[in-house]
Amino acid sequence: MPSLAGKFLVAKAILQEASFRQSVVLLLQHGAEGAFGLVVNRAVTVEGLPFPVFAGGPCTSQGLLMLHGHADWADSPTEEPREVAPGVFLGDASCLSRISDDTTTVPGLRYRMFSGYAGWGPGQLENEVAAGAWAIVPATGQLLFEVPADDLWYRLAPSMIPEPSLN
Repeated sequence: MPSLAGKFLVAKAILQEASFRQSVVLLLQHGAEGAFGLVVNRAVTVEGLPFPVFAGGPCTSQGLLMLHGHADWADSPTEEPREVAPGVFLGDASCLSRISDDTTTVPGLRYRMFSGYAGWGPGQLENEVAAGAWAIVPATGQLLFEVPADDLWYRLAPSMIPEPSLN
């Protein structure tokens, strides 16, 4: 199977596990060693933080992970930001300094912070896809940042319905 990095995995109805039911996962890495991604449509409440946080998955991560939609947020002028899907970049500590406590004063600010991640061992995701648990949909920054998180699964789910046969 070719790499699915940069794609959305959209949970199909067959997938009833609580961690992934009606979830949308953005895959950041996928290869022979396994897969790593973030559930992008599950907001959680974290006390004391000035920005919203999303439950990135059932696996615990140290600290927060960040996705953003700003190509100009590089660490240094010589470094390119890591684009994981069209218009979606993996953030780092330097990106945090660009976020204001009051995001309403920064027009067009596009980012999401995640606690936790979703991970699969070698061959595990491929088996789940073959079993019909996930639909694979192209990911874009427009979908991630402009569609409300609560609506994202419902927006992408119709793409999983096969076209009717004309036979």
